[in-house]
Amino acid sequence: MKIPAAILSLLILSYAGCQRETLSVPATPAENPTITVTDLAGREVTLKQPVERIILMRSLGLYELATVLGDEVEEKLAGWDSSLKTGDLDTYEKFVTQYPRLEEVTILGDILRDTVSAEAVLALEPDLVIMNTYMLNRGSKTVERLQQAGVPLLFLKSEDPFRDPQKSIRLLGKVLGKATEANAAADWIDAELQLVFSKIETIQGKIPTIYLEAGTQGPEKYGNTFGENQQGKTVNWGSVLAQLRCQNIAAGSISGLYGMGVIRPEYLITADPEVIVITGAHWTAFPDSLQLGYYADRDQSVKRLAAFTERPGWSELSAVKQRRVHGIHTRFGSHIMSFAAAQQLAKWLYPEEFKELNPEERLHEFHLKFMPVEMSGTWMVSLDGN
Repeated sequence: MKIPAAILSLLILSYAGCQRETLSVPATPAENPTITVTDLAGREVTLKQPVERIILMRSLGLYELATVLGDEVEEKLAGWDSSLKTGDLDTYEKFVTQYPRLEEVTILGDILRDTVSAEAVLALEPDLVIMNTYMLNRGSKTVERLQQAGVPLLFLKSEDPFRDPQKSIRLLGKVLGKATEANAAADWIDAELQLVFSKIETIQGKIPTIYLEAGTQGPEKYGNTFGENQQGKTVNWGSVLAQLRCQNIAAGSISGLYGMGVIRPEYLITADPEVIVITGAHWTAFPDSLQLGYYADRDQSVKRLAAFTERPGWSELSAVKQRRVHGIHTRFGSHIMSFAAAQQLAKWLYPEEFKELNPEERLHEFHLKFMPVEMSGTWMVSLDGN
């Protein structure tokens, strides 16, 4: 029987289609997605997406990570060092109380003492290891070992406390898929800082003198003050003071690692600063320190602050006589809440010009908007109790 031409054509096309389907090569699975960014050390870094396991090489950086990740910090943090627990116990306990799993997070060695092994880091299978540029700049052997081992390092920065924390969270937001949240927090902080800097620029007249000391050692022993680092740059609290139209009496006289050193008491007495600020936290190794933070009691903090004024010669200082002696949380000098340092110090330096500004209220709002834990405790105090 003769098959009509039209039907024959359909049969051929159908057969060809079957052949194409049978002979086609299965599609290869898509490669694992990645993101390539330039970190704050200027390094090009390629990271797996999404980031599920994070190592925070310096746990004091939890503030920035929590601002970006929110509640996800509990499930994504795979390792950190003990610096938060020993140098800011209130914050450690605040987060562990809300996120109990954080107490079980692997504690690595101290990178500043070169005791972190690349093997221990790799064993945690991290997608991201968060570092800080000061670790790189000090020639850490640990950093070198981690780089050689191919660990996914991302360097953040904190040299300029009024700009670097915002850059850091914007970068974290990009690599963690939280750009909207990170940018919102950074924009809010920039606006809060502008409230200070826009007014500072208009102030005329005499520049007030100030002495700022880390209250680690307590009243009996002078703690570090802040000048310039070994490269001649102001960092940490030295950088804070350099940007607030005040004369830091330690500038030009203190130089050392991280810009810290102990002032000579005789020099302090001679300089006679108009304002004195002692920084505080909850350092576990220093029970006599000025304690500030999420669980600090205001009355006890004021009492400890007053004890600093009983040092030999301090009763004759102008700041003590005029009761311009204050305490502020030490981490404000280097992390994401440095806007509180700018606002509070400006208010102490220029009480009339900044009388309408309420730094504690702004700190409370920051927690409501961007932090996964509630604001509590005492972060700033004055000799008069306010």
